[in-house]
Amino acid sequence: MKLFRRRPPAPPPEPPTFGKWLFERVAQTPEIGDLPFARLEQICSNAGSLLCGAVFAEPEAFRGRLTLDVETQREALLLARRTADGFQASLKDRQHAVLTWPWDHLATRVAWQAKQSGTVDAAVIGRRLQAIGGAYALMHREQLAAVLTLWQDVAAGLGTTKEPVDLGAMGRQMLAGYEASKIAG
Repeated sequence: MKLFRRRPPAPPPEPPTFGKWLFERVAQTPEIGDLPFARLEQICSNAGSLLCGAVFAEPEAFRGRLTLDVETQREALLLARRTADGFQASLKDRQHAVLTWPWDHLATRVAWQAKQSGTVDAAVIGRRLQAIGGAYALMHREQLAAVLTLWQDVAAGLGTTKEPVDLGAMGRQMLAGYEASKIAG
């Protein structure tokens, strides 16, 4: 007789990935499906820069969170290649060069794929940002170190803040916020 049997309790929902959590904090809107491509790309870029900074600053915290499957490694390699090509082009033509950072390439790729597939969802985008950006930051650490140094020099040259802008420190702070939100439930 099954009348008095209890059903096992439903497992608690898994907390969002760091990528999703970060994407949502940067987006600051629940309606991401209606965003124009340029805005979605900008949000992905901002979240991607913080994600790369976090993985660069705290690589051990991400080793268990990232799956480095072959497809993700290819995407990370493509990201590194595009970054290197962009920097080489800027050295060849210094008057007309525009630097694009790895997180810009990452953002374009992820936002484009999301719009093309019709899956403009924070969880999916966050997972892709974390997978590709995390793999890039771990596998191409030396390139990312050079990029972050140059990025800090460019940011300091703009003179918008008195303190140096450090994406590693900013990413570390976001990771700490994410960890605190997981603990808080």
